[in-house]
Amino acid sequence: MSFHFSMEKVLSVKQKEKETIEQELGEAVQAFESIAEEIYSLLKRKEDIENLSNHQYQQKMIVNDLQNTQRFLLSMTNKIKELQPVLQRARERMQIIQQKLLQQTIEVKKYEKLKEKQFTDYKLELSSYENKQNDEFSVLRFAKS
Repeated sequence: MSFHFSMEKVLSVKQKEKETIEQELGEAVQAFESIAEEIYSLLKRKEDIENLSNHQYQQKMIVNDLQNTQRFLLSMTNKIKELQPVLQRARERMQIIQQKLLQQTIEVKKYEKLKEKQFTDYKLELSSYENKQNDEFSVLRFAKS
């Protein structure tokens, strides 16, 4: 007589779904971090160029260089503005997947708790069965003597 969890297949399916969601979350986090790093590098580069530009203002500068710098800063600003909604969508996707993972983890925990409870019940039933058999053997031995 061995223990068999009646919902073992359901539990394994739920665990596989959880693993899939964890992998999906990892990909979402990686996408978010990639976009965030790109925005950060653009902002850092823009700041460096602005500092250089301010330094050049204090010295004599060719108007053409000033115009090129301003155009470049404008294009960087536009690129940053384009990436911010993408970053927000990536953040929202990541949060949605985190919620799915939380729900799936709760589902898996429910089945694991159910399995633990059934196993505990099984051990109690087995112990009870063994005690009954021992009692019967004791009675038979007593009857023979």
